[in-house]
Amino acid sequence: MKRKAFLLTLVLPLLCTACIEPPLHLPGQEILTEMPAVETELSVVWDVDVDWQAGWYYGWDAQDEQIWGSMGYPVPTSFQVRRYYTGEDPKAPHTSVDAFSIQGTRFRRYFSFGWFDMLFWSDIDSPDGTQVLLMQESPEVVMATTTGTKGLSRFALGGGDGVIGLRNQPEIFYATYLEDVFISRNLDDYEYDPVENVYIKHLETKLRPLVYIYLVQIILVNNDGRVKGVDGNTALSSMAAGVNVNTGVTTDSPSLVYFNTRLKKGMVADGKPCDIIGGKFTTFGLCGMEPYTRAGSLYDGPRASLTNQLYFDLLFSNDAVKTFTVDVTAQCQSQAHGGVITVWIDCSGLEIPPVDDKESSSLFLPTLEDYENVYWEIEM
Repeated sequence: MKRKAFLLTLVLPLLCTACIEPPLHLPGQEILTEMPAVETELSVVWDVDVDWQAGWYYGWDAQDEQIWGSMGYPVPTSFQVRRYYTGEDPKAPHTSVDAFSIQGTRFRRYFSFGWFDMLFWSDIDSPDGTQVLLMQESPEVVMATTTGTKGLSRFALGGGDGVIGLRNQPEIFYATYLEDVFISRNLDDYEYDPVENVYIKHLETKLRPLVYIYLVQIILVNNDGRVKGVDGNTALSSMAAGVNVNTGVTTDSPSLVYFNTRLKKGMVADGKPCDIIGGKFTTFGLCGMEPYTRAGSLYDGPRASLTNQLYFDLLFSNDAVKTFTVDVTAQCQSQAHGGVITVWIDCSGLEIPPVDDKESSSLFLPTLEDYENVYWEIEM
């Protein structure tokens, strides 16, 4: 997993009304120009690496990649830009918004003199048009959420009022927000390039991922035929339902993230023969979570009291399906910005439920909008 940073270079060509060499300007003299053209260059900088392989036993074969895609973070190639002009007051409300998109990492735009805030976020590459990430814009803030997803059984998740905020996994995207960008009339605020005969203003800001990747593995030891497969239905509770794109802080509203898994037999984990259920999901993170920093990803935010429950179905040798629940709060909070979640299950202690047992039911509850329920059958 890698984090990225933006390097923004603002290039202002000098458009003088008289033929004056740039070094001859008087101190404090205003530049006699028309509205300057500002060239912005976005350079991707890799600054943090995380080794996915540490403690990851499930692997990632061609079928996994076909189902879930690559394990890593994609490199953005196109962006949405929101430019807010606040005039002479850097803290003025956003009343003037210039919205446009760019391809690649370089563009040129005219800027008025004065103060600006600028928001960038990467576009989602969704050739089939199935993007679930939703951007809700207002002049002061952009919030990211996702569309709703398939239903899950209230009984399997503890009954009562059932599940709230059930949403699809967000696609990976990145954002950066620049505040108090000042376009000055004073030449002293710029660096002169004698080759291009332009004055350059340099700004630097980090491009943050606002969606994080988790890999989940459920390791079945001593599985002597009790568990023959999985139906793929898995979910994790108490993840944030959205994120503030400007600040990178997640919302306080908890949601349940549904994702698929598959089972591989004849594996080895920590030197033990086993079968492993594995999968991948993306999320905005934990509720009330700050964005990633180099200081680490340990979470102690205002919603740290929420518990993260991992729900998953097991398909037994008699074709009975039962939902299991494991508390993975500590693992989520210690890897708040993505990582590997591992659950160990000793199958010798599992009782095979009868097929007609009313307490045995699948996590999956079909609705009209659901996809087909697919079983990953494993020959034992």
